[in-house]
Amino acid sequence: MQDHPTLLQLIGLGSVVGVLPVYLGLAAALILFKEGRWAWQLIGVSTGILLYLFFDLMDESLELVNSPDMLSWVVFTGSFLLSFFGLFLVDKYWQGKRKHASPASLLPYTIALGMGFHNLGEGLAVGTSYAQGHLALTQLLVLGFALHNGTEGFAISGPASRTHVDAKNFAALGLLAGGPTVLGTIISAHALTPYLSLGCYTLAAGSLLYVIISLITCSYKGRLMQAAIGAGLGISLMYATGAVLARFIGMEI
Repeated sequence: MQDHPTLLQLIGLGSVVGVLPVYLGLAAALILFKEGRWAWQLIGVSTGILLYLFFDLMDESLELVNSPDMLSWVVFTGSFLLSFFGLFLVDKYWQGKRKHASPASLLPYTIALGMGFHNLGEGLAVGTSYAQGHLALTQLLVLGFALHNGTEGFAISGPASRTHVDAKNFAALGLLAGGPTVLGTIISAHALTPYLSLGCYTLAAGSLLYVIISLITCSYKGRLMQAAIGAGLGISLMYATGAVLARFIGMEI
């Protein structure tokens, strides 16, 4: 068992796992698709990535639910509904504050917020492993989650590629999506219970489901073929990343 990790170490871990990869993935996608010619395919890829993450999170959540333990079911259901309907209220609030903004223009922020909930759970896993002195496992988690989070940057960039993204918006999107990873590492190193982990996973799942529904309703009018192709590519990309990690470093994400 190593000494209790310092706050600076935990912040560094969370930044390497979540913040930097999200920024890199977001920047790469925005540069590659700057002209907007492939925007609809990229939005489809975004949807595929989000679908993959949603089902992955639901699987993780259900593994933490204990059938005889009613509290675990309450946490599962309550957290899911809180994030799902909470994002609906947040979206309505943003539209009220920005009366001339279309729902589609707010999608990058909604997706980034959903990603933030998801990355909070990843931060919990990394912080717990590091605090317990499992350095080898921590290194694998950092590598695996960093690769996945870089890919997740593409999910934000799909809708973002249809609007102007200045430096301020770029910074806000990356921080909203990747910043909670840092928070997760800090929380997990000090106090972590199965209920907290379950709550974080289901919060993330509910938020991603809302984002998926919003993305489909706002973006796919008359472009179902492009959407379907992109979604298949997005799911394949996430699956391939996970398969490579499992094959070469013996780890499943």
